[in-house]
Amino acid sequence: MNVRQAPKGYVVIVGIFVAIILALVSLNIFFQRSLKMEMAEQFNKQQLLLANAEASNMQAYFRGTEKEMLHMAQMVSRFQILTEADFELLTNIVFKGIRNIKKRIDFFDRQGKVLFARGDLVIEGSGGKEFIGMAETSCPGGILIKQDTKRVYLIAPICRPGSLIDTVVISFDIQDMAKSFLGPLKSGSRGYAWMMDEKGDLLYHPTQPEMVGRNLYKTDSSCFKCHKTFDVEKKIIEGRGDNFGRYVAPTGEDKVIAFSTASVGDSKWIVAVSAPYTEVTMSIKKSMKYYSWLIIGIFLIMSVGSVLLIFFYRDKARAEELERHEKELEKYAGELEQKVSQRTWELTAEKEKLNTIVSAIGIGIMLVDNQEIILWINQTMKDIAGRDITGTHCREIFADYVVISSYEKNDMQTAVLSNLFGKSDRCFQVTTAPVKADDGGVHGYIKLIQDVTELKRQEEQMMHSEKLACLGRLTAGIAYEIGNPLTSVFSFIQVLKNMEKDEFKKETIETIYFHMNSIADILTQLSAFSKMPPMELKPAKVNSLIEESLSLIQYDKRTQDITIMKDLVSDMPMITTDASQLSHVFVNMVLNAADAMPDGGALTIRSRVKNNSIVIDFEDTGVGIASDNLSRVFDPLFTTKEKGAGLGLAVCYRIIKKLNGSITVESDLNKGSKFVITLPMDRAR
Repeated sequence: MNVRQAPKGYVVIVGIFVAIILALVSLNIFFQRSLKMEMAEQFNKQQLLLANAEASNMQAYFRGTEKEMLHMAQMVSRFQILTEADFELLTNIVFKGIRNIKKRIDFFDRQGKVLFARGDLVIEGSGGKEFIGMAETSCPGGILIKQDTKRVYLIAPICRPGSLIDTVVISFDIQDMAKSFLGPLKSGSRGYAWMMDEKGDLLYHPTQPEMVGRNLYKTDSSCFKCHKTFDVEKKIIEGRGDNFGRYVAPTGEDKVIAFSTASVGDSKWIVAVSAPYTEVTMSIKKSMKYYSWLIIGIFLIMSVGSVLLIFFYRDKARAEELERHEKELEKYAGELEQKVSQRTWELTAEKEKLNTIVSAIGIGIMLVDNQEIILWINQTMKDIAGRDITGTHCREIFADYVVISSYEKNDMQTAVLSNLFGKSDRCFQVTTAPVKADDGGVHGYIKLIQDVTELKRQEEQMMHSEKLACLGRLTAGIAYEIGNPLTSVFSFIQVLKNMEKDEFKKETIETIYFHMNSIADILTQLSAFSKMPPMELKPAKVNSLIEESLSLIQYDKRTQDITIMKDLVSDMPMITTDASQLSHVFVNMVLNAADAMPDGGALTIRSRVKNNSIVIDFEDTGVGIASDNLSRVFDPLFTTKEKGAGLGLAVCYRIIKKLNGSITVESDLNKGSKFVITLPMDRAR
């Protein structure tokens, strides 16, 4: 190759380099666009998940409220509400789980007059008469739902056989409700959620609140501040579109949007989540731009080097150029290695963040394959199981368990189990969801395991409190209805007793008088249970109350054959309590222990301070309580004694609860029982 021929060869090489550069740039632009579209589609699917989640939450919220209202209507239909206090107590119990949303609860009579009301909203329109008219057409029936662009009303008719007697209505502010559910919802840094109904009325918009109530089918110039058209929204309402799409704002900015629907009675609310398209693809655009310039720079440097070789160097210049290129390549290799290390560190950091989030959830997470082999668990799962169970078969863990309750919804199975991981005293909620691939096949399962023991206990305590409240009203009625005729019977028996001379008849009247007196005693206990006096809170010492209670029953014949031992901690702090009623509880505890030891035994009374609470133990060596009856000992009218009305422990339970304390029982059959009373020290002086 001579000097003149050499440049021609290099010109060909340069031309090839230029062609390669153009091809790479074209491919880069093509892949960049494809990647942007793919990322936008994936982002929109995430927005759809957010919309579905919040729509499901609102729908579940309304269903839960409907159930609570049905429960309230059933209770009101059985027990008459006479005072504001009754209404407040009932609504506090039934609507305890309602969110902090602007609402109003109204209790109407049959003429539409408000008997009782609670809340911070004002009823608009015809109010009660309109609700009564709707309730009369569905009595007896379920919950009716009425909605406009500002409010949604849940109407519960209260029926007795044949007619409507009253109506309960709870009204919510749609704006406030949407703000509670959708306000915190963010998609990216500039995305947000808004809501409309199936008629096209805008119900909520965080950035355009003045547009709420407007209809997208009745638009003017003021309606196009954030939309050029409403074609996508109309297709969704009319059922002609997908659950997500794109639209162009008046500023020319392209946006992605996803929709989901929540059913509210016969109406549907459409939840929309939108975000700017440029925000979704910004990171890809920057990254691809950087790599494009990097590729172009590398090939430009190589092209410049080739041109220099053509004009200035031959063999020696070629060797020097190669050496220079080697040094440059080493430099770029070092930079690339540094970038790879940086990217590796970033991926590791992201993995650590994900692990931290998964560990902080507070729920055990388990990934299982199709053969039910555990592939991965989080730290919470290790803490629950007490060891690392990765690689273990599920049947080794879920052996000898007991199913308390279970249900299945949307391919997800949820069950509450006991006796997992060798913990017979704990309850766990296990939710199993399939892991599906794009082809729809199941590749494994995710199991969420949560300790719900305390939730179950709180649920049982709430049920027990509701039982006591209902029984209180029932016993008041029984005592009143039976007490009056019983007084007349007593009077006539007394007259017959004084008039009768025949011994047999006189003994018969005495027997009747004895049993009627027993009935009167039971009615007295029932009346005392239903009309418990109000608390008179004063400073008192627990140890002194225990000593006074023991002095009251020291001559009772039931305590003569038992040994009472006291283990009372000195310097116990004073608490603010009702000394009389608390002393009644202590006396009842001692006498119950005495009844459990008919042949004698020992009763140990202890007092101590524990975890900012005062704890009093009553431990006997009596006959004990069967395990099947432990959960019922505080139920009214439940007793295992031959004599007794079964109200003593129920009254004690009610008194301790009014003092913001707790009372529990532990027992072994034929070994003895221990009752533990815990009183808070937050009232201590």
